[in-house]
Amino acid sequence: MASPMVGVALVNALLFGVYGFFMDIQMKNPGDDPTLMQIYLAGTGSGIVNSCPMELSKIRLQNQDQGAGMVKSGSSGLGTTFYKGPMDCFKQTYRQGGIRACYRGLWSTILRETSYGPYFLSYEIFCRALTPEGQRTQDLSSGRLVIAGGFAGIAGWLSTYPTDVIKTRMQAQHDSLPKSQQFKGVWDCTKHMYREEGFRVFFRGVNATVIRAFPCNAATFLVYSMAMRALMPAAPEEALA
Repeated sequence: MASPMVGVALVNALLFGVYGFFMDIQMKNPGDDPTLMQIYLAGTGSGIVNSCPMELSKIRLQNQDQGAGMVKSGSSGLGTTFYKGPMDCFKQTYRQGGIRACYRGLWSTILRETSYGPYFLSYEIFCRALTPEGQRTQDLSSGRLVIAGGFAGIAGWLSTYPTDVIKTRMQAQHDSLPKSQQFKGVWDCTKHMYREEGFRVFFRGVNATVIRAFPCNAATFLVYSMAMRALMPAAPEEALA
C-alpha cells in the first residue's frame, strides 16, 4: 500500500509544481490575476510533462490477474509469476521489450494528460463563480473549495475519457504477444476497439470514474489550496494586524 501512495504523492507534487512553473513564466506581474487562457495552457503543459512510464506500470499491476498473455511476467508471457511491484514491472517490461516497451502507450498517455488543461481551467471557473462579490478566490471557504475541486475533477475526466480507455487497452497488452497481434499505435488500437466492441467501449466505466472523481479531486484541491495558503507569506496589512 505504501508504494502506490508514495507514487501518487510524487505524481501530484510534480503536476502542481510544473503547473506553478508554467504560470510563473506566463505572468509578467505576479500580483495580477491569470487569464483563463494562461490557466488552460499551464494545465495542459503540466499534464504533458506529467506523462511518464509510471502509468504503464500502474495499469499492468492493476490488471495482472486478468488472464495469461496480457500482463503476467515471464519470458513467454504465460508464466505464473506476477509482478511484485512497480520496479519489478519495469524490469520485466524492459527485459522483454527494451526501453521502447517501457514507453508503450506514451502518445495516448500524453493525449489523456491534456485533460489537465480543462481540469485547472474548470477549477478556476468554478472558484470564480463561487466567490462572493468583493472577495478573492484565494479566500474561499473549505466547503466551496470542495465543490470547485470535485466538479473540476469530473470535467477533467470527461474531457479526454475515451483516450484513457485507449491508453489502458494499449498498456495492458503484453510485450510477449506476437508483433502481428500488438497494436501499432493509437489509431490502430482505436480502430480495433471500435470494430470489435462498438462506440460504447470508449465510455466503458465512465460512471464509476465520475463518481470517484468528485471526492478524490475535491480532497486534492482542498489540501493543495490549504497548503498554499499556509506557505504563502502574509500580506502587509495582515502581518501588521
